[in-house]
Amino acid sequence: MNQILEIKFGSHLYGTSTPESDLDFKGIYLPTAKEIVLGTYKKTIATSRPKRINERNNKDDVDTDVYSLDRFLELLMEGQTVALDMLFSNTSNITNITYEGSEIMYQIDVNKDKLLTRNVGAFLGYAKQQAARYGIKGSRLDALKRTMALLDTLPLHDKLGLHADKLEALVEECKEVVSLEKTPLVEIVELSVSNDTKTILHLHVNGRKCSYTATVKHAKGIYGKILDEYGHRAHKAHMSGGKDWKALSHAVRVNHEALELLRTGKITFPRPERELLLKIKKEQLPYEQVAEMIEQGIVELTEAQEKSTLRETPDREWANEFVYKIYSDIVKRST
Repeated sequence: MNQILEIKFGSHLYGTSTPESDLDFKGIYLPTAKEIVLGTYKKTIATSRPKRINERNNKDDVDTDVYSLDRFLELLMEGQTVALDMLFSNTSNITNITYEGSEIMYQIDVNKDKLLTRNVGAFLGYAKQQAARYGIKGSRLDALKRTMALLDTLPLHDKLGLHADKLEALVEECKEVVSLEKTPLVEIVELSVSNDTKTILHLHVNGRKCSYTATVKHAKGIYGKILDEYGHRAHKAHMSGGKDWKALSHAVRVNHEALELLRTGKITFPRPERELLLKIKKEQLPYEQVAEMIEQGIVELTEAQEKSTLRETPDREWANEFVYKIYSDIVKRST
């Protein structure tokens, strides 16, 4: 195998390695002329120690993934984290590179504006996956807590409508609370009553509505129940001991990486926030604080994606021509 690049990857690249960290390498290789002509080369060549189901790596494990040049460029144009991290890895993490590899990576680097896009779906998807896995709903909890705090100050048997001014103030206050779906979490809505043409104002919190004609006690029953359910899930996630703190640190990291990429067109290694990531990895921060970081990061990432000056789509024609020239030269040299 003509491997032209090898990079020490993972925590050693991010600056978050510990004495217990395993070794992870990524690389790029060029297929042989015969493999190119016959189309028999592998897009990815992975080597690692065979493991039992659910067995995790230990500090003595070494995992290696080597991608064909065309596969690497495809991953890069898809916005996959592995390829982006490889592209921006610092020289101290390059453990081996050939002269040909240096030339190829230089050409990719100077033309990266043709390949990088605002498509950070892989980053966003991973962060959302972790948020969903652990029931992270910080903004929704915040909106519910603010609503209940207001209701606790009102007479139980008053109609909600008697306190319209305070409810409107609550809506304004909660505008700073942004959901993952980027929709208002607390608002006043006007709804029809049955088949009547008459409409009645409702307090709308996290998708649950309560009429202005209902009592404060009734509203507290509705929103208090939801708050208890959220609290139970959050407590269960917090106390279960089943949280993967390494995965949570990755969720925070990918948010930071993607934000930097969208705002500056590059990713820095080792990561500037590596001390924060190490604290998360070592369980030195409260779970609720990490949960809020992940959720807020997702919101910021979605907004940054809309404002980014990166391309909408990659220049696949350039990438295809680049690979064609290199692969056709390999074939020509073999004849």
